[in-house]
Amino acid sequence: MHWSGRLLTGTLLSLLLTVFGFAGEQVRITSFHGTDRLMADALKKSGKHFVNATITSATADPGGKVTVNFKVKDKAGKGIAGLKGISFSVAKLVPAGGGESFNKWVPYIWRSEVTSGSAAGNWPKPDGTAADQGFREDKGMLTDNKNGSYRYVFTTNLSKIKTPVAGAAIPYEQNRFHRVTLMMGGHEGPTATAHFDFVPDGSPVKDSRTIVETNTCKACHGVEFHGHGGDRLTVENCVVCHAPNTKDAQSGESLDFKVMIHKIHAGGELASIPGPDGKVWDDPSTSANEAADNGHYAIWGDKNTKHEWGRGEFPAVLKNCIKCHQGSGANVDNWKKVPSRVACGSCHDTVNFATGANHKGGRQTDDGKCASCHPPSGAHGGVTEAHEWFKKDPRNIPEFTVDLMISKPRNGTHFAAGESPVVTIVIKEDGKPIDHTTVVEDPDGPEGCVKAGCPPKDGKFAVAYLLVHGPRAKRNPVLTTTARVVVQSTGAGPFNLSTAKDLGLKVDGGQDLFTRDVSGGDKVLSGTINVPVTAGKFADKAAATAQEIVTWLNGDPVLKARAIAYLDKGKVAIRSRNLGKVFSVQLTTSDVNTVVFGNNTGVEMVGGFLAGFFASNSLVRYADPSKNDPKVTWTKDAITYALDPVDDLKAGTYAAVVEITDRGRIDENNYKTPSVAKRTFQVGTATEELAVAGNCASCHQGPDGQGFVLDYTRHYKIFDNTAVDQCGACHDYQPRKATAEWSGGHPLSKRSHAVHFGSKLNYPLTTVSYLGGDPVKGRNWNIKFPQDVRNCETCHPAGTTSGTWKTEPNRLACAGCHDSDAARAHMRVQTWDPTPANQWNGDEVESCKVCH
Repeated sequence: MHWSGRLLTGTLLSLLLTVFGFAGEQVRITSFHGTDRLMADALKKSGKHFVNATITSATADPGGKVTVNFKVKDKAGKGIAGLKGISFSVAKLVPAGGGESFNKWVPYIWRSEVTSGSAAGNWPKPDGTAADQGFREDKGMLTDNKNGSYRYVFTTNLSKIKTPVAGAAIPYEQNRFHRVTLMMGGHEGPTATAHFDFVPDGSPVKDSRTIVETNTCKACHGVEFHGHGGDRLTVENCVVCHAPNTKDAQSGESLDFKVMIHKIHAGGELASIPGPDGKVWDDPSTSANEAADNGHYAIWGDKNTKHEWGRGEFPAVLKNCIKCHQGSGANVDNWKKVPSRVACGSCHDTVNFATGANHKGGRQTDDGKCASCHPPSGAHGGVTEAHEWFKKDPRNIPEFTVDLMISKPRNGTHFAAGESPVVTIVIKEDGKPIDHTTVVEDPDGPEGCVKAGCPPKDGKFAVAYLLVHGPRAKRNPVLTTTARVVVQSTGAGPFNLSTAKDLGLKVDGGQDLFTRDVSGGDKVLSGTINVPVTAGKFADKAAATAQEIVTWLNGDPVLKARAIAYLDKGKVAIRSRNLGKVFSVQLTTSDVNTVVFGNNTGVEMVGGFLAGFFASNSLVRYADPSKNDPKVTWTKDAITYALDPVDDLKAGTYAAVVEITDRGRIDENNYKTPSVAKRTFQVGTATEELAVAGNCASCHQGPDGQGFVLDYTRHYKIFDNTAVDQCGACHDYQPRKATAEWSGGHPLSKRSHAVHFGSKLNYPLTTVSYLGGDPVKGRNWNIKFPQDVRNCETCHPAGTTSGTWKTEPNRLACAGCHDSDAARAHMRVQTWDPTPANQWNGDEVESCKVCH
């Protein structure tokens, strides 16, 4: 059977889906993605599901016997009886001492890990190497009270503990702060983790160690506590076993929580990782392996399984300690108040405190001097100041602050038809507004800035531009000069139309639009238009004026429905009303085209100062006034930009974005990052339109709003929770070429998905669409999403984003992750495209929603 380009729909499609087992709900987006699906998959595959476990009390008697009482309930609050296979740990908190500046958890339960099978492995330590490790037990007496409550009596006696390898005695100290933890499930059945803190003899609590909270970890690692998971689901539980003096037998690496976590998250940024060539990642475009000379950081863990972290990427800034050290914990500020050799040396891992190598303070045999040289704050050696990365590199400190304002709508809430918003930009230097009449072009080129310092500014602006885009559901350039797709006459006239018959043009690729007429019936707004000269009124056809031609064209109802004719500096201009999927205007061959437009049959599309990359609008004053954007006005106090009327815009939330720099960019090492600002405004509705995605700060920023900034050299993209309002200004959904190929800022949905899924992509550079290759060679092949990538709500959280990830499947968004040959073929087959050579020119009809 041959189907000539037709989509399978209706009864036949339903029949095929049913026959092949994909009927109804089974192929919806949420059948494969989302938190609910991840939880359901776990339940379906192994019976694992999360429950609520609470330790209600714990005691340790003078003889060292530990008893724990706890309850387990399902999500409905009903007690769960009949549970088995629950394990427990117990530890005490020991005050600082022995040359260490920090207090520490010391386990009572230990195991010895001994290496074997090195012939089949590749770890550094020889067979027979033994290491002490904190552990747990499950052989004590478990009493099931048949109502969801339980009692467990440890088999471990706290008064008789020695570590198995070192033989170190662990005294039972009843007046110390203790913690018991329970772990259940993990791979199957009811799964939970719980802990309880107490002092066995009832003494007042003198000490605490609450530094990093579990919810902080889950902000990146998800509900499943990705990276560990199983039945160990809280930081409070992890630290009981991952204590000082615990090691991985195969590698000899420390399993101390603070050391291990710092090093894992630092990954490729550890000083010890780059080899002599200074490169961490292998460049896939070369035959050499640039990573071959790298250092290594790996932990083998249980069952000789190697876990390598030497090419990990922290999604925030490594120096941004408060990305993890945040919250209400009593000791949350330990990172700056309690410096130590092991904590600080875990990131600064080429420092050798025993010899003094790479340490300005020289050899240190204990932590006694750490805090005196490195107080919490201070100009010389202060921990806070040492980690203020945003003040260290002059290239990355914006020159100005920018206030961006939008005029107030007549109704006070949103702009309606007939209104034209006005954008006001105030640039401040050292807190004071500059004279905005001095925002002029820089004919001498940018001065740039190097890490050692910046040259003087020349007072001329290398970059100053405005972008306006929206709505949030599908971001396109709007309302500005470069958002217009325009064809213009060769001169101001008059024009001889005495023998001319008509003007033909295609708007938005010639694609028809369907709407409703007053009776509710179908109405076609044609994208292919012919306007007869006989319909116009000309005083003299042999000398038609530009204004007469504009009036003639706007009098045609078919053209008026899709385009607007107007005078631009005396010339005839025609622009699309940008109602189609791809914005364009193309004149067809006609006698009016020849006379008025010089037989221009090129396709005009959205364009900007980068010749078809971004729809940016220059705010600088040029020496040649004809180059100035006619919508810009300069006064001493501000720059204003008069936007087009909002009549043709869909109701929703729109954004204005500015980027401004005097010194500018010479190359990736010699630049001054731009000053940026963004502001949203409403069109057609007072209700804010939720963005498709957000929540970037949960992984990329700290609670103070400081964090990861992408592309200091060009755009200064701040990854707060509204980052998409800035990024979407360039990464919009309008192609820039007549072939409808994507260029410049490729669409945000595909690129963002691809970047976050880099290590799993089949064609990472192509899918991410880096035109010149990966900016850090090889890095994007290694980026790993820090939880299950199918947990879409991480970036599309309910309540603060639109939820359309579930309801609007499409080629761009889905292809960012699904880039296999089969997946790409599936998307092509299920898309009706009458012009397959141009896959994004707007005439395609996707059938994604039929099944998904």
